[in-house]
Amino acid sequence: MKIRTAGPADADEIVEVRNASWRAAYRGLIADDTLAALRDEPGEAFVMNLSSPPPFWLTLVAERGPDVIGYIMLGWDTRESDSDQTGPGEPGEVWALYVHPDRWGTGVGRALMREAHKALDEFGLAPIRVWVLEGNDVGRRFYERYGFVADGERTDYEVDGRTYPIVRLALPGDRVADELV
Repeated sequence: MKIRTAGPADADEIVEVRNASWRAAYRGLIADDTLAALRDEPGEAFVMNLSSPPPFWLTLVAERGPDVIGYIMLGWDTRESDSDQTGPGEPGEVWALYVHPDRWGTGVGRALMREAHKALDEFGLAPIRVWVLEGNDVGRRFYERYGFVADGERTDYEVDGRTYPIVRLALPGDRVADELV
């Protein structure tokens, strides 16, 4: 498996991985009609950000052979600051981490998280936070095994006009990516 920075040529495969992962992980948590209607093509803004990412923004893909099997998007904590206000010393956030369901449990997610953690450390963004859909026990267990802990923050996430509760987990700022193997 190889992990590398994503580019615009990866956009279609990233969307395929996201959709497959959402349909498997969120069945019973997100409305079936919403999962069935996920867009199969990447949005223009997403492709542009892969082509020329803003500061403190990174998308990594995991590939096996020619296929993208997972990805992670990271940057600043979007609820704490705007892109033009962020910088070292501000909190970081994992915006998305998805692995194709056929590859769950094979170490792909952990490898992506480790590389994202290193990148956020290099950006100087800490602590690292992630929002998890309430009821997504598999996702929450994954993050907790990595060292994330619930910090008590909760909010709602809107998808297709419906709101779903999400909870925030944080990785203490003193955790080093290399010790979390």
